[in-house]
Amino acid sequence: MHGLHRFAALALVACWASLGVISYAYAAPQPFAATYHLRLDGWPDADVQHRLSHLGGNDWQSEMRASVLTAEGYERGKFRLQDDGVQAWHYASGFTLFGLGEHYHLSARELATLPDRQSALFILSRGLDTAPCQRATAPPCRLAYADHKGRPEAFAYHVGEPRTLDVPAGAFEARWVEGWNPEKPDRRLHLAFSTQWPGLLIAVEYYRDGELASHMALTELNRDEKR
Repeated sequence: MHGLHRFAALALVACWASLGVISYAYAAPQPFAATYHLRLDGWPDADVQHRLSHLGGNDWQSEMRASVLTAEGYERGKFRLQDDGVQAWHYASGFTLFGLGEHYHLSARELATLPDRQSALFILSRGLDTAPCQRATAPPCRLAYADHKGRPEAFAYHVGEPRTLDVPAGAFEARWVEGWNPEKPDRRLHLAFSTQWPGLLIAVEYYRDGELASHMALTELNRDEKR
């Protein structure tokens, strides 16, 4: 199921974004439900569902789901907002093909030092305004996260200037993040985050050997008023 695992990894873009515990002045999170359209090399087009939910108190959940033909994938992370940052406390993911697949879980103990991929997506989006790597000529920011099996992974990135992005869902103010795995510099991930909605992606581009291999764009956004 190597091909399906690759699909899930790209469709659930949080696999690639991460951040350790860093304290900044952040915008308050806002619950939302978003839909993205994904074009992925080697697979039919698919829609990705993304929801940020308020669980109560200081607890939140970020979840993504995608499906195409007989393949399905999901990923969700639960985290708690604290005075000194964000603490992930539960993670679950899985993928299936023709009813067969694999599922993964990480506990609060396993997430004590590194955030899971979904929690990390939310954390990363909130730290862009104060990140020291605002220019392509600056040294890249270097971050760490736990993959779906709890193994540490590295992510280096630069942050671009705010700009207006036109996508099928409308025009949004966004910041581009260009990121890469230091061990695989030939693969680049461009993430456009909303400047107003922490955790919300506006567009994603994945490049391999300088060629665009996949693209995802926001097609629908609904605000959840239940906070």
